[in-house]
Amino acid sequence: MKKLFVLSLLAITTGLAAQKKEYDPKVMGCYKGSEVNQQMEGVSKYWVSCRLEKGKSILMFVAINQDGNVVQETENGSWWTKDGKYYELHNTDKVTDIYNYEVLPNGDVKFQSIEMMGKKDNTYSFIDTKINED
Repeated sequence: MKKLFVLSLLAITTGLAAQKKEYDPKVMGCYKGSEVNQQMEGVSKYWVSCRLEKGKSILMFVAINQDGNVVQETENGSWWTKDGKYYELHNTDKVTDIYNYEVLPNGDVKFQSIEMMGKKDNTYSFIDTKINED
């Protein structure tokens, strides 16, 4: 009986440890970026993304289409890293996007999509440029 209790506690502890989120400090801070025609033909996107401690994230972006129509949005969410992958959950849609990421020598971060909007998708890549504080 005692062994069963110890094994149960061990299993619970292991499960909780596996759920603990990691936050790569090399990707914390605020970054800017842009892309043209990657997710939508004829649309340019510009953003500022802030990845804060304990996994809080804020994404502010502007999208401009060929006709000059502008969409501005701000999204709150959370982020974490695990096994060389970056996870981004936006509170608006409750879907987690997954990326491979690489911190470049100058501090910028290169992302390559693995899964977006709940579907496998490796076609989207971008670089977040570190915003240096004065």
